[in-house]
Amino acid sequence: MRRKGSCLCGALRYEVEGDFEGIWMCHCSNCRKVSGGTGNTILIVPRERFHWLTGEDHRVTYAVRPTYSITRCRTCGTPLPAEEDEKNVYLTAGTLDDPLDAAIKNHIFYGSRADWDKDADGARYFVERSSGPEWTP
Repeated sequence: MRRKGSCLCGALRYEVEGDFEGIWMCHCSNCRKVSGGTGNTILIVPRERFHWLTGEDHRVTYAVRPTYSITRCRTCGTPLPAEEDEKNVYLTAGTLDDPLDAAIKNHIFYGSRADWDKDADGARYFVERSSGPEWTP
């Protein structure tokens, strides 16, 4: 299965091959500020399954901290897939245009969530980012 995604203005378009095992929700303070919400909702996709279709030159990356950067469309500001990892692309779930057929399965940095961010039924919660095998899809 192929799913397509884009930024708000449509300048950037991409395609992802295959199914998703679940969505990750990061509740750290960085992700809350980047999204303006409860956190950043991502899908971890093997690099070989991700392809830019158009507008790759519209990407701008901001190095917020030595270990944290964000990529956005230079025209509309939509948060874009992060390609910092050699193995995976961290795909912003909200930029997909096609249905996901997946649900949030993992919550990370849940211990630093906003006080108004309440538990959801059926999801796993991690106090901090896991470095173990459960981090990889």
